Amino acid sequence: MTDAALPVLTEDDSRLDWPDAAYRPEVRIGGGAARIAHRLEGAPTLERLIAAGDARWAAELRCPRTLLARVATSDAAEHEAAWGADEAHGDVFVIPGVVAVRPLRLDDGAPELGAIWRGARLDVPAGWWLARGVTRRDSTLREALLSFEADADLPPGTMRVETRWNEGRPRFVVRLARDLRAAVERERSMQIAGLIGVCAQFPTAFADEDEDEHAIVREIRDRLDAAGVHAWDDDRWDPARAATAIERFVAEERDPDA
Repeated sequence: MTDAALPVLTEDDSRLDWPDAAYRPEVRIGGGAARIAHRLEGAPTLERLIAAGDARWAAELRCPRTLLARVATSDAAEHEAAWGADEAHGDVFVIPGVVAVRPLRLDDGAPELGAIWRGARLDVPAGWWLARGVTRRDSTLREALLSFEADADLPPGTMRVETRWNEGRPRFVVRLARDLRAAVERERSMQIAGLIGVCAQFPTAFADEDEDEHAIVREIRDRLDAAGVHAWDDDRWDPARAATAIERFVAEERDPDA
């Protein structure tokens, strides 16, 4: 059986190889490191493989701009995967999971596997991802898309949006009047307002672009599609709805006794 035809327990449940099992990692990224708390449910076979040293908890680190591609492994379900400042420039992506560290066989020793695998010879090579999480980035999609800059020429209380292409990827700059620049760091509603302004640029900015060449453009479309929101090339395009699908408003909690 080829490597491509081996079972994987996916975080997003996109495969049914382990129908009653789940992989639910928690990942926090910041300060040049990812802190992962792996969690398996209903997968004692994978837990046994980890306990025996045949598999390990893992996190794949990627930075497309520096070609960083490394897998950090641990025998502890909670661990940290770090990268140096000289290893990353721009977005860093983290993919958690469980990886085989030596050749192993599943076969009938994995009763949790789905019926499709019954009777199959499952020789798993070292390096195979037994469980695979979704990809996380070290910044939110909003942070990856836009930045805020002061503009002394703007009247008080106003903003405007510039579209830039930096090394082949889209980047938007929300230029703010001086009286707004300091406030935007602490006022999340202003950050979302800037994102709405950026989304209004998508029909023009992305009109002639090949999405296959721009991962972030594909990510935006996928995020909108998952939220049931029409994309920028649809007549029903709504920048405000799109922006709040990318990053929702969060109502401030108020003290009822105040």
